[in-house]
Amino acid sequence: MEHKTHITVRYYETDQMGVVHHSNYIRYFETAREEMMTHIGIPYTYTESLGIIMPVHAVHCDYIHPARYGQVLTVVTTVKEMPRSRITFHYQVFSDSEVLLATGYVTLAFVDASRGVPVRAPRFLTEVLEKYVNLKKTNKQENV
Repeated sequence: MEHKTHITVRYYETDQMGVVHHSNYIRYFETAREEMMTHIGIPYTYTESLGIIMPVHAVHCDYIHPARYGQVLTVVTTVKEMPRSRITFHYQVFSDSEVLLATGYVTLAFVDASRGVPVRAPRFLTEVLEKYVNLKKTNKQENV
């Protein structure tokens, strides 16, 4: 499953040389993840209203080329495998000239908000993801 988000680099995200500060890539990841979840019909507010929170378990980012003030970045967010008690979102950040600037991932845990304990991925999420996985498999089979 893949989703594209466009983000314009704002002045306050950069240093004196107009280069994006490394910490902002994590924010770009979060923005892209929120947009993806909303796009598939499962905004965080819905998940939280059902008593499931998704704290960050791990974050990783590899910086390849700097992003600069004013660029319109494309963040490609991908879910490569079905979640169990955690879900991992993979990211690629491209410049407006389609140069790969950074890659990374964020792993989130599923936690019962009232008890503070890890739980399995909620069924409403896995059902949506299965549709995308099955659609992808069907498209691959048709291309063979």
